[in-house]
Amino acid sequence: MRRPPLRIVAGVLAGSLAGSLAGSCTTGEAASPTPPPASSAPSGSAAAPDATPLELRLVKVVGEGPRGSLGARALSEPAERVHRTLEDVYELALAGHPAALLVHFAAKTRDRAHPERLLLSRTQPERAVVRLRFLANAHDRPVAAFAEVELEGMTIRDDAPARITQRGDFVLRKRADAWRIVSYQVRRRVSRERTETAFAPALPGRGPSFILVIGSDARPGASVSHTRADSIHIVGVNPRLGRASVVGIPRDSWVRVPGAGTDKINAALVRGGPELLVDTVERLAGLRIDGYVLTGFEGFTALVDAVGGIDIRIPYAIDDALARAHFRWGPDHLSGRQALAFSRARHDVPTGDFGRSLNQGRVMIAALGTLREQVARGGAALVPWVLAGAEHLRTDLTIDDIFELVLAASAFEPRRVSNMVVPGGTGRVGTRSVVFLGAGAAAVFRDLARDGVVGR
Repeated sequence: MRRPPLRIVAGVLAGSLAGSLAGSCTTGEAASPTPPPASSAPSGSAAAPDATPLELRLVKVVGEGPRGSLGARALSEPAERVHRTLEDVYELALAGHPAALLVHFAAKTRDRAHPERLLLSRTQPERAVVRLRFLANAHDRPVAAFAEVELEGMTIRDDAPARITQRGDFVLRKRADAWRIVSYQVRRRVSRERTETAFAPALPGRGPSFILVIGSDARPGASVSHTRADSIHIVGVNPRLGRASVVGIPRDSWVRVPGAGTDKINAALVRGGPELLVDTVERLAGLRIDGYVLTGFEGFTALVDAVGGIDIRIPYAIDDALARAHFRWGPDHLSGRQALAFSRARHDVPTGDFGRSLNQGRVMIAALGTLREQVARGGAALVPWVLAGAEHLRTDLTIDDIFELVLAASAFEPRRVSNMVVPGGTGRVGTRSVVFLGAGAAAVFRDLARDGVVGR
């Protein structure tokens, strides 16, 4: 990988997990480790001496990674540490110490964490439980924790006793020897009044970042990384503007392929794998690719099914027997097989391959919307997306990279993602039908390379 991937490509990378063309995650539950004594914040804790005593009962621990579910042995130590961290967080919240809470947030998030929103002053807890779910890397080492905390008790509202219930969803990452909060969502009800507060990682950096999303034409048994590219999209994101662009490149574009002369751009994948296609696109577009993701037909289908399908608005009726694509106009929920059919249809799509590439961009953006809806119901919804990406995508990103990218997607709005295909004209080179990219495509690439966003 050319440079470390940034979370700023998160929104659309999450979409690319279900949008790249040419596709479940294993879950498991281990016996919960014996909870640590309820007190007691660990040595070095920022807990205030007047913090309200709290017993946060650990009732469930599960964990999974690319190799399957984790056993109790692998979960015991991280579960104890996360449990103690959350117990300290709630004691500080009950005692009304927002500044002290900051020690439990990842350093890069502390200026945006708003710990005052977590305070539970004048509250007496009666019941508090926590359920933990861990995400592990390829070595079965937990790298992220998803905590669901439920609290019930009494508080004071308008100088009168009132019933309070709260559910907090926290995402924690292991930083050195400590677990730190990187995201939270808290829903609270006091009497009949409901409130909700959330914090997700901001998109860091100010310059644009780019990722190449590649779909391989590989059929069952064929090499995904050395078969013609069936779809090619550059995803650019600008964190300063909070905007992104999905730019499709027609697969038959006639371009220079480094070391191989002039050919269709999709041949670069055959000749040199995703690395050569990255080089080809970088030279064509005049920008630097930060990473790539690649999948084929089978992987794409399995990937979409692994995250429960995607919600999308079909832009027009499609009846393409060759692609097995039969859709009515309007909102729809697509399985992996249906999403593949929609993404491949071109015989009943305006402008043929150009329209098909535009629809592939629509799938990416729809996947982002689906992810955001799922995460809104709890941070653990990230796990199937990360594991599906690790299992069904060929990429130069690690599972830690994918997690960071998908996590930041919860703060990215699909309506701020533009979708287009670079213009070109069809023609022939000998007996081959090709697409010639002219001045219009060059202008789009210059615009994209400047700030990661096309048109604004």
